[in-house]
Amino acid sequence: MKLRTTFTVLLLSMGLSAAVSPLYAASAQLLGSTRLTKLENDRDVLRFSTCRGGIRALQIAVRGGNAELERVRVHYRNGGHEDLELRQRIAKGGQSRWIDLNGGDRCIEAIAVIGDTENSRKQANIKIFGR
Repeated sequence: MKLRTTFTVLLLSMGLSAAVSPLYAASAQLLGSTRLTKLENDRDVLRFSTCRGGIRALQIAVRGGNAELERVRVHYRNGGHEDLELRQRIAKGGQSRWIDLNGGDRCIEAIAVIGDTENSRKQANIKIFGR
């Protein structure tokens, strides 16, 4: 009976690990997180002390509260920037699709998130992943 229970627990744990969200795939790395207030078009900036190279796509995950994201601005070390228009409401626990960055491998200096917490008591906690 013990062996059967152990085997069942093992099978269940294997099934759950196979169902892990693509957000947490091995190639994804957490670049940083911030919170959005309820003010319309709140702007929060994640600055990196070291170059964040090798990032070709971003994904935004929302925790805590619901978020309405207008856009993300990626600042590159060479002085250029890229505006990623999202105009998307993401419920807490949800995430955006992977958003490809133009220009291939460039050094990311900062990422600005423009949006606000929407219809929620708690502030939206925004996590930015890169791959």
